[in-house]
Amino acid sequence: MKRKLSSFDLYVIVSELQEYIGYNIEKIYHISRSEIVIKIKNLKTKNKVSLYIKNSEYMSITNKQFETPLKPTTFAMTLRKYLTNGRISKINQYEFDRIIEIKIIKKDVEYNLIIEFFSKGNIILLNPEEKIILPLITQHWSHRKIKSREIYLYPPSQINPFTLTIDKFSSLLKESESDLVRTLAVNINLSGIIAEEICEIIDINKNKNIKEINQDEIEKIYQELKKFLDKFINKKFSPVLVQKDSEIIDLLPFKFNSYKKIEYKKVDNFIKSFEKFIIFEKKNIQKTKINTEIIDKFKRRTSQQKDAIEKIKNKIKEKKSEGEIIYLNYDKCENIIKEISNILDLKNKEKEIKRINENSMVKEFNPLKNQLLLNLNDMDGIIHTIKFDFRKTVAENAEIAYNENKKYKIKLKGAEESLEKTKLELKNAINNHLKIKEKNEEKSIEKKLWFENFRWFISTDGNIIIAGKDSKSNERIVKKYLKQGDRYAHADIIGAPSCIIKNIDINNKTIPINEKTLQEACNFCAYYSKAWSQYSEIQSYWVLPEQVSKTPQSGEYVPKGAFIIRGKRNYCKCNLEMAIGEIYLDNIKKFMGGPIETLKSHSKKYVLLKPGNINKNIASEIIAKGFATSSENIMKILPPGNINIIDTFGLNLDLKEIQK
Repeated sequence: MKRKLSSFDLYVIVSELQEYIGYNIEKIYHISRSEIVIKIKNLKTKNKVSLYIKNSEYMSITNKQFETPLKPTTFAMTLRKYLTNGRISKINQYEFDRIIEIKIIKKDVEYNLIIEFFSKGNIILLNPEEKIILPLITQHWSHRKIKSREIYLYPPSQINPFTLTIDKFSSLLKESESDLVRTLAVNINLSGIIAEEICEIIDINKNKNIKEINQDEIEKIYQELKKFLDKFINKKFSPVLVQKDSEIIDLLPFKFNSYKKIEYKKVDNFIKSFEKFIIFEKKNIQKTKINTEIIDKFKRRTSQQKDAIEKIKNKIKEKKSEGEIIYLNYDKCENIIKEISNILDLKNKEKEIKRINENSMVKEFNPLKNQLLLNLNDMDGIIHTIKFDFRKTVAENAEIAYNENKKYKIKLKGAEESLEKTKLELKNAINNHLKIKEKNEEKSIEKKLWFENFRWFISTDGNIIIAGKDSKSNERIVKKYLKQGDRYAHADIIGAPSCIIKNIDINNKTIPINEKTLQEACNFCAYYSKAWSQYSEIQSYWVLPEQVSKTPQSGEYVPKGAFIIRGKRNYCKCNLEMAIGEIYLDNIKKFMGGPIETLKSHSKKYVLLKPGNINKNIASEIIAKGFATSSENIMKILPPGNINIIDTFGLNLDLKEIQK
């Protein structure tokens, strides 16, 4: 499905869902971050179906079998607790918004499952007092909060086109400053696809400025809209799948005139036919393992940028043409400008303004609005409406058009460069996920060592050094892995990992901890701290295990992941330059980040880094190519901020591509 559901789609969906009122909730699964499956059953007929919801996109009634997670999420467990064995009592669309409410009664208590299809979407469980039990996504706006224990507030009401009178409809159109199709889509709340269809039915230019549409045309649009809405009111649905080049691209409640060069495939049921999109998406994921959300984001951006470029090109032609037409009608325009100039200082100039407006060349002259629109012929005799500044000369007005032409040319260059960048990002995203696919298909399973659950590196002398990734793992490594004979290190800044220097190697052989290893560990703490984005050097310190405590003094509080250090701290000066590279442990290839000296001793292929201005998401893609691995492997060992690449050893890396 290449578009978001409109309020009209939800109108049809809710109409068809009425047959499932009275069904009982059997099971609920949270099968992915954005997918919920609710299995429902008719206790009388024993009919079972699944209600599939893809957050923010669409929903479907389906008999498809889904792979379910071994461990349910908190969201799934909460829905099960309150809704399992409950009975669906009501399904409705809130006002004419993109919100569906499913009321479920369990033990005489009615819960409300809200499904929002606007913005990033949401699925929200409410108690009988309209208080939020749990949302799928916690969200904040200036006027509403979607989080547990908050009262659920509906978004501001939308225009309901079904209830519009001709007067209200006319008023909403006249308030607009945009073209017809956008006015219908936004001001009348028809959505883009319905607005396009109405324009097609009426056979009117959808890009026509709303100010150019007269009252007769407004009434005609209103009457055609009412006929169109009657199909929904009378439930005259005949759903069809829309196919283009053998690909299903849309689902409609009935055939639309606005779709061109496509094929329609009639289906029996609207909501059940969304199953086609589930199958298509799942097949795609199984076949390529490509993260469709990332790919689709770049595809949408590419499409938007192409549309923007086309509009800019049209503006370039338009402004060039305006300048030429002004010069072609120079004398006529000059006469009108002179006439206007002569009347501007008059006290009573209404009669003169009216006289100028009666000129066939003048479409509108309104000095109070600084408005002068002239109808001018081009070389082929075609009339163009051109906006003039009547306080400037004809030559100056032409120059304005030519200057705008130049500005649009500069804008076009920037837009084309942005498009090329997006195309590169799309290509890299596809390549990266194809590499992940290849990696997942490898038969051999890479051996994972215990310390790989944390940040880690192997010192020059072979000691294992580990550090936390967050407060939870900081807590864990100290409580579980800090032993007698080890050392504890930390950067001297808030927002740094706890670091443990083990007195063993990867084969559990005892290795003394020397000054060099302690310095390397202190450097390691600094790399993965907030210092990376703020400084070029910082101090870290190391202490003995017995100096690290979780027990606070009276009146103190120690947050999770933090520790109290008592006694002398041994400080080391740390330069924020590090390396990431390829090493082998037990003949298994690993990727490690750490001090430069350490990578020099363990690796033949490595990259030197320092804080900089290169986005690490982009850099990880390029570095990954050099190491012939996935960007995920590189990303997880990069420091927490943007980088610069100082140098590379043992591999070819396209530094120019990173610098772009």
